[in-house]
Amino acid sequence: MTVNPISLENLKAPKQKREGYGHRYTIPPEKIDMLFNLVADGDSLKLAAKKIGLCYTTAKKYFDEGDKKRGIKPLKVRLELFQEKISEKLNSIAEEQRLDRLTSVSKSVKLMEEKMFGKEVSKDGIIMMEGGEFPEFDFKDYERMIKLQMYLMGGVKSKDSETKMLTAEEISG
Repeated sequence: MTVNPISLENLKAPKQKREGYGHRYTIPPEKIDMLFNLVADGDSLKLAAKKIGLCYTTAKKYFDEGDKKRGIKPLKVRLELFQEKISEKLNSIAEEQRLDRLTSVSKSVKLMEEKMFGKEVSKDGIIMMEGGEFPEFDFKDYERMIKLQMYLMGGVKSKDSETKMLTAEEISG
């Protein structure tokens, strides 16, 4: 069997490689970060890979396994850490807002109590007159504000009352 000399020359000649393609081509970290950002923003892995010009299988590989040789963590792990940090931040913001609401509800309850017990209070918090006038709010409004205050303080969250029939043995003890 003879080999054509032109074929041997073609094998030895340097090849022009197209940028971004080829077997075992390593993806630049910038593209991996772009993939992470798109997935973190809510795009599917398939759509994110299409947007940055990767095939789905390569994106899936970086999502599941990462690149241990280059020290690139799997995107799945990075996403979990990102979600934990976001959850912590949202919890701290929610806690601040809860405390702000608790302060305003407590002030409102205090003003309602002062009005109920005959002290007229202006918006500035100054007692204007004392008398036994009936307040503009209903007692149910006051009760709702107290429940809201307890809820914001972390007290009772729901009514858990059971009606249970006692047996004669339980009554006699």
